[in-house]
Amino acid sequence: MTLALLSAAPALANSLRVISWNDYLSPQVVQRFQQETGITVQVDTVTSYTAMMEPLSGGNSTYDVAFPADFQVRDLIERELLEKVEADRLANFWNVDDVWRSRAFDPRNEYTIPHVWGTTAFAVDTAVYGGNIDSLRLVFQPPASLANRMALTDSGFDMIQLALVWLHLPRCSTQPADIDKVYDLLRPLLKRVAVVRSDRIVADMIAGRYALAVMWNGDALKARKDRPSLRYANPAEGALVWTDVLAVPKGAPNRANALAFLSFMMRPEIAAMQSNYNGYANMIRGAEAFMDSSLLNAPEIITPPSSALDFFTYCGNGAEIRQEALWEDLRREMEK
Repeated sequence: MTLALLSAAPALANSLRVISWNDYLSPQVVQRFQQETGITVQVDTVTSYTAMMEPLSGGNSTYDVAFPADFQVRDLIERELLEKVEADRLANFWNVDDVWRSRAFDPRNEYTIPHVWGTTAFAVDTAVYGGNIDSLRLVFQPPASLANRMALTDSGFDMIQLALVWLHLPRCSTQPADIDKVYDLLRPLLKRVAVVRSDRIVADMIAGRYALAVMWNGDALKARKDRPSLRYANPAEGALVWTDVLAVPKGAPNRANALAFLSFMMRPEIAAMQSNYNGYANMIRGAEAFMDSSLLNAPEIITPPSSALDFFTYCGNGAEIRQEALWEDLRREMEK
């Protein structure tokens, strides 16, 4: 369901309304929660960071649970758009691996609980291109064999950040000279390369429509299952590492049900069920015992020691919002 279909609905005491990413929240997880609690769950989905923010931005949300990305959390907190959940008081919070607690954007675990982590790089069909794929050069300076058969994800944050990594510029830069370099890199690329929404990219890669696509590692894993010649890159310059969290929007109609859901999602068997479905690594101790062996050993998740992983650091200067705006400007320019 897209945001165009959403409408304000009266809260029901025995209900829970969730806004999630497309093809992300396991139907089996939802069914299990409903069976255990008797709470009816409605899930609406979005395909972009911007769309995730829209229904949260006005306050008095009709949603009870949301899955924002890490870089969105500080802005949501500063604008008082999240309820305090006091995560460390929730049952099952101490199942969370130590490294994922007390993150810079929520140091006291007041507003969010960790959910999954993943990477942004790109996948290549090795039946089409047989060379070394572990460089962002394939994206920003593609060879002729790939140039006409590649796609970029329609995610401003990911594309701008990857461009900054390729250009060896700070990921939080707002310097006009740096932004101009990003613009000059992406503008000609967007003139000749497809831009694909996250809800289409897996099917398009399976169908062989593209031989290279910038995408999230969980999506790359899903695509490889049906097209074994796909390989997810580990760029020498660095892949982006991101995390998603669970949060309760301000004014959530069913706050108690939301807190029950947050705690439920931190159980090892539930975290594993979620990872098995969406292909992303979770942050819950003991989940490995319930996860599919193919997922535990997946090259999209288990990166080699030589890989450069660029872990996110909250900028604090509004860079993320400016980067999203730059992407939207570029997209509008290309549509003229």
